[in-house]
Amino acid sequence: MGLRASEWIVLAYFSYLAGAAAVIPTLDRQKRRRAIGMAVAVLIAVFTVSAITTRASVWRDWMPILYIPIGYWLPALLVSNTNPGFEGRLLALDRRWRVTTISERAPRPLIEFLELAYLSCYLMVPIGFACLSLAGLREESDRFWTAVLLALFGCYGVLPWLPTRPPRAIEGPPRQPSGLVRRVNLRVLGLASVQLNTFPSGHAAASLATALAVGARLPLAGLLLGLLALAIAIGSVVGRYHYAADALAGAALAILAFLISRSV
Repeated sequence: MGLRASEWIVLAYFSYLAGAAAVIPTLDRQKRRRAIGMAVAVLIAVFTVSAITTRASVWRDWMPILYIPIGYWLPALLVSNTNPGFEGRLLALDRRWRVTTISERAPRPLIEFLELAYLSCYLMVPIGFACLSLAGLREESDRFWTAVLLALFGCYGVLPWLPTRPPRAIEGPPRQPSGLVRRVNLRVLGLASVQLNTFPSGHAAASLATALAVGARLPLAGLLLGLLALAIAIGSVVGRYHYAADALAGAALAILAFLISRSV
């Protein structure tokens, strides 16, 4: 049984969450058991998949798609209260950088485009990996997932220690009436989001890490995905889904994760 580098990242991340669930004193017993149970289930799944498949298995190539949403939902179980002080500092930076002014004065077509870009973030990772697979570059699989998982789990893993509300939950509805795409975004978030803000931004980190990992072998596809990643990051801030500092920190983490992945 040989584990891939990306699978070691999954093991380390969910072991960390299980340990955090065991030691956080304010966590109620039911949430503690649920969090530890989910983490252990993922650990068992990783070892099982590695035992019954070869390192070159196509099925194994796509397994991280299943680990990502669990890795997003699980840390929210460890949050009891948000951090108003940290929220205030993030909002202060947004005001200093005039983010809310830009959001209120930007042309409606631009707002709608950025909302659409933000909505596309859910497809960014599978599309990026599909680009490599369809180009016959399956040997890039482990490097791709190493970059993406390091970036994403680096964002999600901070949530129990720096829990904040998204800026839209603090500032209220935007002055401009909501367009169709924004209503779709809010609907999706209402169904799938944990209603907490991740610092750094998982959207920015995953999108840029995907673009960099693809661009290392497919420059044109990487460029197009990079432009989309930029639009996603800007859209997340202008739409008040994230603070500006979230997006900047997510981009920095994505670059670091990509550089680490090149050693795989």
